[in-house]
Amino acid sequence: MPFSDGTIASVYIHEPASGRPRCRPVVYLHGIQSHPGWFVASAAELAEAGHPVFQITRRGSGDAEHARGDAPSAAVLLNDVWDACRFALRDGADGVHLVGVSWGGKLAACFTAGQAADLPIRSLTLVAPGIVPQVDVSPATKLSIALALLCCPQRRFDIPLNDPALFTDVEEMREYLRDDPWRLHRATARFFYASRRLDVMFRRAPAGGLAPATTLILADRDRIVDNAATEASLRRLAGPHLEVLRLPGSHTLEFESNPRPLYDALIAAVRRGE
Repeated sequence: MPFSDGTIASVYIHEPASGRPRCRPVVYLHGIQSHPGWFVASAAELAEAGHPVFQITRRGSGDAEHARGDAPSAAVLLNDVWDACRFALRDGADGVHLVGVSWGGKLAACFTAGQAADLPIRSLTLVAPGIVPQVDVSPATKLSIALALLCCPQRRFDIPLNDPALFTDVEEMREYLRDDPWRLHRATARFFYASRRLDVMFRRAPAGGLAPATTLILADRDRIVDNAATEASLRRLAGPHLEVLRLPGSHTLEFESNPRPLYDALIAAVRRGE
């Protein structure tokens, strides 16, 4: 799929089974280190429930070989979501469901709150969204990033999530993360700045700015996200539209030994907007 500036992104497309009633499409956004491959199982479950699912690979991540870990600006990242939604709606559907996991949840929330007034987003589902993280780069690294922005904005810095234990307690999945060649370990100074700009946009979004049916799915043993602060932030924006679910597990609920509760929660969340 081409973004507006010509950058090509891989898209994992999951179609419902032939003959099954076809529901509105789902655009599925992954996290900062991850890629669509981490979430193919839940995407397949949504497709089994009747939704075409479009897992968009964020520019510079996953199988992208060019400009890894880079994004020119927050505006470009938000426009990429626009492009992804248009791509999902190309067959004439009258609305789209937006699902964002971890950092992708922050991007999805910012897009919905401030950029999507004319786009028919029917539901917003955020899975352990990186809106209020517990893990951040060190103050010294923040200073280095700020200096790099002045002279070498494409200089790369470590993403502070390289310990697989932050994502899952399941050793088999920790091993998968250690060996994953597409996992993103470093990002550019201007990507980190774009991420900070999204934080500012989210904080400045007006109360009630999330109009669609919004579901927040939290992992009760999350080591990356501050669950209480994240819920409070979303309640300000979504108000009565917000439904909160807490599931047993670590940050990446997809990697639990029994991910069935996540699959059921995602299907129910998307159906809120049908």
